[in-house]
Formats: sequence, C-alpha cells, structure tokens
Amino acid sequence: MNSTPRKVKFSTIMSLLKKKPIALFFGLLFSFFALLMFVIFTLIFSFTGNDSPKIDYELIDSQGIETSAEVTDIQVESNVTINDVHPTIISYQYLKNNEAVRSKYKVLEGERIEGLQVGDNLAIKELNGQSIIQNLQPYRFPVALLFLIPIPFMLFGLPFLIYLFISTRKELKLYKYGQVATARIVSMMPKYAIPIINFGQGVIVHYEYETRSGNKVIGESLTTDFSIISDKRTGDDIPIFVAANNEYQSCVIPKLESLRNNWGIHFE
Repeated sequence: MNSTPRKVKFSTIMSLLKKKPIALFFGLLFSFFALLMFVIFTLIFSFTGNDSPKIDYELIDSQGIETSAEVTDIQVESNVTINDVHPTIISYQYLKNNEAVRSKYKVLEGERIEGLQVGDNLAIKELNGQSIIQNLQPYRFPVALLFLIPIPFMLFGLPFLIYLFISTRKELKLYKYGQVATARIVSMMPKYAIPIINFGQGVIVHYEYETRSGNKVIGESLTTDFSIISDKRTGDDIPIFVAANNEYQSCVIPKLESLRNNWGIHFE
C-alpha cells in the first residue's frame, strides 16, 4: 500500500456517490425527513415546553405541606385537544415565609375545573419550592413519544447509507492507495441515468488483468468517464487500480478524475 495517499477532491467523492443513485436517493430522503421532524419537534417544544414546571407529583403529594393559593390566571390551550378535552394552565400564587410565590399547573380536566375562576382559592401542597393542586393530576404532553416518530424513517434510510458508505469507501480506498496496473478491455456497455435526478450514468467496463502470481482475473467497473467509449476499443489496454492487499479488487482509473486530481497517470 502506498505510504502517501493520492489526493482525492470532493467532486471525485461526489462522482463515486452518484454511482449508487438508489442508495443515495433513499438514504438521504429518509434521513432528511427524520432530521426535519426532529428539528421541528425540538423547536416547537423549546417554545412551549416551559409553560408549567416539571414536578414530582407523588413526592409532593406524600411529603408536601398543605396550604392555600389564589388563582391568578386560567388559560385554555384551545389549539390542543386530547380525548375532546383541552389542556388548561392554572396560574396561582401563595405565601411562603411572608413572600408571594407564583407557579403554574397544567391539567387535563374538564368538568372538575369547569367552575374555577380567577380569584378562587385552591388547596395545594408545597415542598421545597414546588407545589401541586390537591386532587388534580398534572398533565405533561408525552414529548418523548413524538421524538420516536423520526426513528422509523432513520431505520429505513440507515441500510441505504451503510451500503453507500461501504461501497464508496471501497472504491475510494482504491483511488487513494491502489497500485496502478494494466488491463485489457473485454467489453464496454453504457449505463443510462435515472430520469430527472441524472444519477447513475456511466460506462460498465469488463476487463482482464493478471495478478503477480500469474492468475487471470476478470474485473467489472462502472466509470463515469464517457471518454473511454471514444478513446478505447475492445482489446485495448487501460490503466486500473488494484488493491495492494487483495489483487482481486480493482477498478478502472477514470481519465477525467486522474487529470482533476493530478494523479500523474499515463493514458495511451
């Protein structure tokens, strides 16, 4: 293996990725939707997740001190409905050490708070600066469940991305470290692109070369360099990259990429 890898530009890496249009398309599509939903949910709950403090209801209910509070505001979240009931945020204040403490409490109750008004007294329990309204369970939207929604999209896209990474990495490794050898063209066949996205086009080249031990190997490689069709014919020699640690792994050296990356490889 070469001690110094050949230079490979980003445009060359993109050309390798485009050779696998189906894996690239579905991998990026599902991953994009998963990331988009994650960002949207994060933004939504960064603005709405602090409307009521997170409390340990069971702890306060069992160890809290009973006291009285006054309702200061009642807000109904009319844009949210769970089982035909709107969540309600009850704001209240109470005295602790002769100082007014304000708090909020979100509940999902209909009839039980129907007659509640600003100025009414509430029976609450307080513990270490946190409080609950007695006999009313707090409601918190199950945020974690929403963040599970992007997971199936990511699971669908992950196999495509893994395949794309492995196949691209294999050929990229040949570009960087492969030994230059000469092969004889057996056949060439154009491969046309997927409509609209114009990915996957190239020339499928079958070629024959010998290993150092004299074994003949038939290789197959997709090159995006269409100049090979006009420059070469069946039976002509072409330069290829051969893996130093496995002479049965090889690929055609694209003339365009060689010039673009200044590999200094001679093409007859």
